[in-house]
Amino acid sequence: MSLMVILSQLLLPLVLLAWLAAYPARNPIVWIVQLISVAAILSGIGFAALWTMPPFWTPYVHAVLLVLIAALQLIQRIGSADSFGKNTVVNNVLVIVVAGLGSVGAYLAWQAVQGRVLPDENVVDIAPPFAPGQYLVAHGGATLMVNVHLTTLDQSVERFAPWRGQSRALDIFRITPAGFHKSGWLPIDPADYQTFGVPVVAPCTGEVALVVDGLEDMQVPVMDPENRAGNFVAIDCGEFVVILAHLRRDSIVVAAGDDVETGDALGEMGNSGNSSEPHLHLHAQRGLPVDAPLGGEPLWLTIDGQFPVRNDRIHVD
Repeated sequence: MSLMVILSQLLLPLVLLAWLAAYPARNPIVWIVQLISVAAILSGIGFAALWTMPPFWTPYVHAVLLVLIAALQLIQRIGSADSFGKNTVVNNVLVIVVAGLGSVGAYLAWQAVQGRVLPDENVVDIAPPFAPGQYLVAHGGATLMVNVHLTTLDQSVERFAPWRGQSRALDIFRITPAGFHKSGWLPIDPADYQTFGVPVVAPCTGEVALVVDGLEDMQVPVMDPENRAGNFVAIDCGEFVVILAHLRRDSIVVAAGDDVETGDALGEMGNSGNSSEPHLHLHAQRGLPVDAPLGGEPLWLTIDGQFPVRNDRIHVD
């Protein structure tokens, strides 16, 4: 996974930008195709990829570099069109190849942008469920491109039924103001992640309906598929239930039957359950089936009226 991140989010954009800068096509139409294709690929990566490491501001750097390169080349083309660009067969072939990749990038970007459209039905609003700080949405939105949880909406797959309630969930990291969420590239200790140990608070007024605690916080990237939600708290908010999962072992300070107000302490973010690294899993559902607590009717979530989508940043004062 780390190799794929390096290749797709760092190396590929830099190679494309360097190619555009060093080998612009001489023919103006081919150059425009070259420019648009590179922009489409960068847009696809920028909108669809998860930007935690490298941090969220990296695609903005790519965009600024692209604009600077395009502007300088346009000025050069206007000033001395006869000497501008490379007119080679290899470069023209590369333009065709990159144009094909650009169509893929455009599709990825379109799917990611579509994921920002909040459906009109089955939406509930909650308060931020975490302590003051900066947070980044890892999975969230209305398309599979930005929210992997939507996979379990497929009712034709029987094994998804016990987890269907989490189909419109959010996964959220805590980040530093500079956008970093861990110390080092691939730390295995969950304590090396900004998220681990961050207080979790009630996002609504209601009654604690179910608590699971005592499960181990896993080393990264080891996961516990037998206890997918890990340690979690389920709060009955009246018309819906909110599940806050992957909590730190022995950090939960409420019990089933407790009444809670919005902002009351519940526990801490951890890395228990089927979690690839420390994060808060958050979802809303109708009902709390006894035999499958995460198998209720899934609902879309907004936080303070905002629909959180992958790479959105949430600031809590």
